[in-house]
Amino acid sequence: MKLEYANRILINEYYQDQLHKLYELEKDRIFCRHDMEHFLNVARIAMILCGQKKIELSADIIYSAALLHDIGRVQEYTEGIDHDVASQVTAEEILDSIECPRKMREKIISLIAAHRKIEMDLDTPEAIFYKADKLSRNCFECEARAQCKWKKEKMNLEIEV
Repeated sequence: MKLEYANRILINEYYQDQLHKLYELEKDRIFCRHDMEHFLNVARIAMILCGQKKIELSADIIYSAALLHDIGRVQEYTEGIDHDVASQVTAEEILDSIECPRKMREKIISLIAAHRKIEMDLDTPEAIFYKADKLSRNCFECEARAQCKWKKEKMNLEIEV
């Protein structure tokens, strides 16, 4: 099954520009990078968690949100704007330019807005997306773990779903 809007995001010129800027800004980063591998891992984990919790959410929404949720890191690194806020703004621009339907756009933005919130109902799409973002990190094999600012209890030191 092809994901219409996620694929539109992938080929969007502004998205590609921001993605390349993000890769350049993080090229020397020793901690987790915000790249396509991370984005796709978040989406795949969210799909699994939605299935486990029997939460119906389209794959196109999940993948679109995953592709966009950290894109605001460019503004975080260059302008000091929190990336979750900047990601929402950038996502709105991209979603408008690809003619994403309003209801779908609202859900994608809601997932992006929630990806850094800590206390949430565990049976909502937003909580699932938050958890998927965190579970996507393989702290158990990270060479920079000793220098990481994540608290040890937040790190993924075992495989979990």
